[in-house]
Amino acid sequence: MILTRRAFTTGAISATVSGSLATQSLAQASTSAVAAAFAAIQRYGEAHRQHFNLPGMTLAVGVPNGVRQTFNFGFANADARTPITPDTLFQIGSISKVMVALLVHRYAAEGRLRLTDRVSDLLPSVPLPRGNTITVQHLLDHVAGIPGDAPTFAADGLWTAYAPGSHWHYSNTGYDILGKLTEHLSGKPLAQLLQEQILLPLGMARSRGAIIGADRLRYAQGYEAADQLAPYVRGVPLAPAPWVDVTFGAGSVASTANEMLSFLQALAGAAQGKGVLGLSPAQAREFVTHAVRSEAPGMTYGNGLMHVGTGGRNYLHHTGGMLSFSSSFHTDVGSGISAFASSTINAFAEYRPRLLTMFAVDAIGSAMAGKPVPSTPGLEPTLPNPASYAARYIGPSGGFEVQAGKLLTIVANGQSAPLEWLTEDIFRTTHPSFRQNSFLFERSGGAVSRAAWGSSSFIRAGAAGSIPSSDPAIAALAGRYVNDDPWYGPAPVVERGGRLWLGTETPMTKIGDNLWRIGRESWSPERASFSDFIDGRPQTFVFSGTKFTRHDI
Repeated sequence: MILTRRAFTTGAISATVSGSLATQSLAQASTSAVAAAFAAIQRYGEAHRQHFNLPGMTLAVGVPNGVRQTFNFGFANADARTPITPDTLFQIGSISKVMVALLVHRYAAEGRLRLTDRVSDLLPSVPLPRGNTITVQHLLDHVAGIPGDAPTFAADGLWTAYAPGSHWHYSNTGYDILGKLTEHLSGKPLAQLLQEQILLPLGMARSRGAIIGADRLRYAQGYEAADQLAPYVRGVPLAPAPWVDVTFGAGSVASTANEMLSFLQALAGAAQGKGVLGLSPAQAREFVTHAVRSEAPGMTYGNGLMHVGTGGRNYLHHTGGMLSFSSSFHTDVGSGISAFASSTINAFAEYRPRLLTMFAVDAIGSAMAGKPVPSTPGLEPTLPNPASYAARYIGPSGGFEVQAGKLLTIVANGQSAPLEWLTEDIFRTTHPSFRQNSFLFERSGGAVSRAAWGSSSFIRAGAAGSIPSSDPAIAALAGRYVNDDPWYGPAPVVERGGRLWLGTETPMTKIGDNLWRIGRESWSPERASFSDFIDGRPQTFVFSGTKFTRHDI
């Protein structure tokens, strides 16, 4: 059954409480204040479920040595209307990285390696570039200069785009290498290391260090957009997401919300000067406080942890995205209050419950301080100056109109639909004429002057300029390329204005003979090439070491 937003509007909500109000700080907070905070958290969680069309979600919030409360929204399986139970597993995705980083630091504390060691000296079988200076810490911090999702053993070896430490580029490949390094040093599978050295010592008996089919019936069922070729827009029909075994260091852990609190509160203890899982107090504090500048405003990063601050609070934070789950956690470094949430929506829906976990921490923190529960953050992002997009746009293939209001609306061919803002000047829509690509609005002198949709360009009515000409030689490379691995899916390459784009919004810049850089940054390590030509048209597109096959329709 394909599911829609309507199918979940009457989904079951349950809340269970464990622990007691035993800590001094919570004892000082009034019962009514704590109850009001938990009620606000539950309402906000339900608002997330409805607004983002989430089939199911779990959330737990707790204070060290005190109260823990778990909320479950929707269903473990929306088709069967199966409830989420304390035993239901959710995949935590990239939050696993901090656990892998903790293993690495533990081995450093034991003297098996130094964080400044060159990775190629420790693990020479991994095909990093000859003569590279990538250290273990560079991989831990995502500053090694390697691509984000390239196969560790790419056909021609891995490559770097910049000197280690000079830029920040999130790399699952880097953490795959770190996972293999822990296996090399220990002689055990990563899953066993995670189980023996982190999960079981923290009492996380339900949790798993590997995602394997033998445990599949213990998991909530994840969902994805029924049409995986079109950009995700809220409210599109959903279908069950596929199962894939995951055992690599970038994201192999599954857990429950309640058990994740045990791990998060261990991190909070480390930040407050307590030893954790084989690290001395000094080593543990260094682990959770080390951070480098990232490319994301307001965030530093280190050892698998994002460091963010707002409203006078400093948080340890991370999110995780999988084929079936999207997760988030926040831990307030000062108070140790932590929250973890995981939802059964595919990572490519580009939703993470980060607003929910931060609000949960802040609401309990306010109750403990005797302050009112804070206002909940809005779920619809506030688009700066929406009126600046309102206009008629005209191109060789036709045109459309954007109308401003509470939300932007696109009108074309006698039909209208909302324009959903993604980021910067990028939008998506369910309008049937424009469903298959994103929109990119382009500016001249700060003002919106053009719009792009796939290979099509449009001029804003009254704006100066013209649509750049197409380049037939470049256009021959464009096509609908697909990889059947569900982690990758489609890779639409289009030609627009004499240059190549991955989708509507990601530019491809030629940097060599049949070699293209992917992304806007001049230092981006993502690369592409084309091969297997028939009549001048490539049948294979290679994106950062992964092959995609032409499937034109």
